Amino acid sequence: MGPSPKSVAEFIQRYPKFKESAIVLSSKPTKAVPPHGLLYVGQREMAVASPDDEIIQVLGTDDATTCHIVILRHTASSATGLAHFDGSGLANATQNLIGTVMSVTGGKQWGRLELTLAGGFKDDRGTSENLSVKILDCFNKNPAEVHLITACITDLNTRNEKGVPFPIIYGLATIIQTGEVFPAKFQDRGPDQPLRSARSFTGADEVLNVYDNRKKLLVVGPFNYSSMDEIDLLCRLPDPIIREHLSTSPAQEPKHFEASVRAALVQIRDFPDPLKSVFNGKGRHYKKEPDGKWSKVA
Repeated sequence: MGPSPKSVAEFIQRYPKFKESAIVLSSKPTKAVPPHGLLYVGQREMAVASPDDEIIQVLGTDDATTCHIVILRHTASSATGLAHFDGSGLANATQNLIGTVMSVTGGKQWGRLELTLAGGFKDDRGTSENLSVKILDCFNKNPAEVHLITACITDLNTRNEKGVPFPIIYGLATIIQTGEVFPAKFQDRGPDQPLRSARSFTGADEVLNVYDNRKKLLVVGPFNYSSMDEIDLLCRLPDPIIREHLSTSPAQEPKHFEASVRAALVQIRDFPDPLKSVFNGKGRHYKKEPDGKWSKVA
């Protein structure tokens, strides 16, 4: 790529072809993805799977406003990783995503790594653009050879409604076997969502890999999250206050934003010190059942 661009406008000017690929992706209809075969990835999480996996056929994430969705696929093995980045721990997360995808390739020496980026919009604070530039820079500086094929980011992912900017794409899914990528929404987001949200909500830096692709298990924790001052008061906040003060982009959040935040706050209140109160020193493991539900195995 040469020197990393300092703005999305500079990136588009230097590589105008990405306008076309962004239009192609953002013009696709949004599909509702059923739970069967789905591994949902949340904020500050990543997962990697291969076509050999008989349980997981689809990776997906949504609720990305200023956040970005990253999909990395190895063309020979079809090993695929998906991550939901919000700016925390980017350098390590990029390295871990690349390393994990390569470890699942089965030693195939041919093929290449192809990258799809989507997310962000032209927000007033420039939060999205800052994240777009940082992600491009992290992949650009990584020694691995990664080929960017789609970048539907910030300027290229913005629509206007009565003068107010909104993201076009909020969520993406990818089919591991074929590599197809499409805008998506999800009714089932997997187990322990309040617990997983509480970790990112309180500022944990690490982007966690939530899937053990050898054992074919979803792994939650163990991890810690910090306590919050006035947590009882926060749990009682009315919805408009939660939206206005606990989001980077209040007008653009999905309808269930307040319910998700409140569930995370209640989790923090009811289960302080999760290493003891939730995990007792070990992670929570789930397997995907044929009907699409997750069942706890440990």
